[in-house]
Amino acid sequence: MRILLIKMSSMGDIFHTFPALSDLQTQLPNAEIDWVVEDAFSGIAAWHPAVRKVIPIALRKWRKAGWRTLFTQVRQWRESIQESDYDLVIDAQGLLKSSLIARVAGAKKLHGYDNRSAREPIATKLYHQTHYVSTEQHAVERTRQLFAAALGYSLDDMPLTFGIRAHFAHIAKAERKLVLIVGTSWSTKLWASEHWKTLTANALQQGYAVEVIWGSPEEKALADEIIQACPQATCASERLSIQAAAEKLVEASAVVGLDTGFAHLAGALESRTVALYGATSPTKVGLIGAHTDNLSLTPALDCMPCHKRSCAKLPVGSQDTPPCMQGLMPEHVVDMLQV
Repeated sequence: MRILLIKMSSMGDIFHTFPALSDLQTQLPNAEIDWVVEDAFSGIAAWHPAVRKVIPIALRKWRKAGWRTLFTQVRQWRESIQESDYDLVIDAQGLLKSSLIARVAGAKKLHGYDNRSAREPIATKLYHQTHYVSTEQHAVERTRQLFAAALGYSLDDMPLTFGIRAHFAHIAKAERKLVLIVGTSWSTKLWASEHWKTLTANALQQGYAVEVIWGSPEEKALADEIIQACPQATCASERLSIQAAAEKLVEASAVVGLDTGFAHLAGALESRTVALYGATSPTKVGLIGAHTDNLSLTPALDCMPCHKRSCAKLPVGSQDTPPCMQGLMPEHVVDMLQV
């Protein structure tokens, strides 16, 4: 059976899809799986052993192209994807754009979420067969259940396995190495620099080697600030590639991060990981697995989770840490690392 998977972004969503691929590989070991994914994440998708071929798509670049260039690029991409004769297409994203891409493949059977389950119910109009999957579950479980429904197998007694650790089998685990992921895309998800410094100092006192991972100039400035306060800590002088960052996360004996793709990657790589949550909720998109913990303020503030990029409890334009994150103390994180 030849299967085409549509799940184009984001980085965290890519990681959330891996357990469903592991299920499929176990149930249908002879299936050939191709995966359509945004070109920026094509290398990540190839990490899973169930994937035969990754098919990059450049939607973000297409949006910026002129109409003539856009038409040419879409036509060329359509011709390339239709070279394969797929038995089944699964749209695991549930958006109008992903359902349109799925139809381009020309398969006789196109499966997706039904109108109670899809993020954009209009997408269901383009599917040949739809499946109800409760939206009250974690994103990982939703994708696993969609795959099981589309391919007719049961998830009973099926362990949750991300399946990508073997790709990094050449990386040895370091003893007492702590990696900190200090950045994220929303300011409301950020942790106070003083908390990072305190956590680093405590970890160093407990015998950890501490390394800070950064991905933007602002994050590099924070990493430098942490290292200035705790000179034994380290960070790379240049921004790491996703592959290089993954190798750091595999090597780590423990990871602390925020609600960001690299924290999800650490969890998918089966490293001991603690993720800090405030404005967003870990219930549906938090880290998952026995080796992970999601830490949020307890008791929760009445505004949590707000899912907002700006904090209503702070003045407009304020760079202060939101109360929901300020209340997460470094001591709590250290305690969780000992579990």
